[in-house]
Amino acid sequence: MLLLLVSACHDTATPRPATTPLEPVPWSSTRSPLEEHSPAGLQWQRGIIHLHSHYSHDACDGEPMPGGVPDEACLQHLRDGLCNAGMDFAFITDHPAHAAEQPYQDLLLNRPGDSVVDGRANTIPCADHTVLTLPGIEDELMPIGLKRHVAEDAASNDALYNASDDIAITALIDAGGLVLQAHTEGQDLDTLYARQAAGQAGVEIFNLHAMFDPNKREDDLGLDGLAYLEDLGPFVSGINGAEPDLAFLTVHQEQTVSLERWDALNRVAPSVGVAGTDAHENVLPSLMSDGERMDSYRRMMSWFSNIVLVDGDGPEALTGAVAAGRLFVAFESLGTPSGFSVSYAGLEMGGTAPTGETLSVSCPTLAPTSPTNLDTPEITVEIFRDSALWQTGCGEYVLSEPGVYRVRVSIVPWHLRDMMGTVADTLIHSYPWLYSNAFRVGL
Repeated sequence: MLLLLVSACHDTATPRPATTPLEPVPWSSTRSPLEEHSPAGLQWQRGIIHLHSHYSHDACDGEPMPGGVPDEACLQHLRDGLCNAGMDFAFITDHPAHAAEQPYQDLLLNRPGDSVVDGRANTIPCADHTVLTLPGIEDELMPIGLKRHVAEDAASNDALYNASDDIAITALIDAGGLVLQAHTEGQDLDTLYARQAAGQAGVEIFNLHAMFDPNKREDDLGLDGLAYLEDLGPFVSGINGAEPDLAFLTVHQEQTVSLERWDALNRVAPSVGVAGTDAHENVLPSLMSDGERMDSYRRMMSWFSNIVLVDGDGPEALTGAVAAGRLFVAFESLGTPSGFSVSYAGLEMGGTAPTGETLSVSCPTLAPTSPTNLDTPEITVEIFRDSALWQTGCGEYVLSEPGVYRVRVSIVPWHLRDMMGTVADTLIHSYPWLYSNAFRVGL
């Protein structure tokens, strides 16, 4: 059953039935797999985009391959994290050092009990589901879902993976990669325009590393570099029951710079928006009050997801859905959504269509497995056109003016107050919860 969260619905919206759970739902370090479909029957799949294994030189506390041998314990942390966070897929994005020098098949991270799919992906068995992993690279560019290396030898691979010109983008596309931009907050718009023209398919609209890195916070996002540290303390110590996984809320806010650049790119051509977890298990090894390191793969993976609307199974269906922009970003530390949908002119998130059609936005609810103390959170559904707030509320809207339209759902997490310890009064405020991908209307 669903806990009704709607607080700002348009008059034309159809109310969703809801009941209140009889008992609070406690916090859990594991998440159930998604079992939801879109109104058109597309399956929701939850996953990670931007993730580093032991084939990244700076992963696993800077010692990913001691003696040239993969750190299997670190890899097991990654695998367990994917299972415990309820992920259906993960686009691994290792750095050229050491990924460029490995045989492509090794980048699949296949281990005994796994299954290779179409020679380009790996299936990890979990207790109640499976996780599909696909190889990729992150350097100046971030190609995901590569079907092979870009060249025949390690040196040529390394050169192309470290490049960002038209030749490199073409080579990455030819190797089956969907070329994305990591760390959009650190790029200027002219550079992004040029890469888009060369074939770059999308950008990160949120990057976790940038929210914790003092230099990136100040230089790229215009934020106070260390402002979150005071609020972080109770989550490390567990004072008054502060749930360690909610430490994310001390840094969580909108990355306006990246969103505005994404909107600008969409004015020119379709650009997919994704959220980058960027986990390495290499930054904060100190243990939290639950005995788990702060930057564990499991914890970082649980904070947010890319939820993709997939028609079919396997790597082609998944990468095709991402390329089409059929996904939304969900900050699941605030709760797993249910019933969220955005469609226009027969398209379910993402794509280009003429003016005059109807935009339909459903009001999301909290999934029944989401933690709650039975207090009702406040939800606001907002529609943006060309980065500016255009309408508030779910429902149906005829789009008569051209522009880039997208939906943001914000939440005030009263339902988590009892899990925030001594910093609850500071952290109970509005947060971005869901970001839809954008529609290019009349462009």
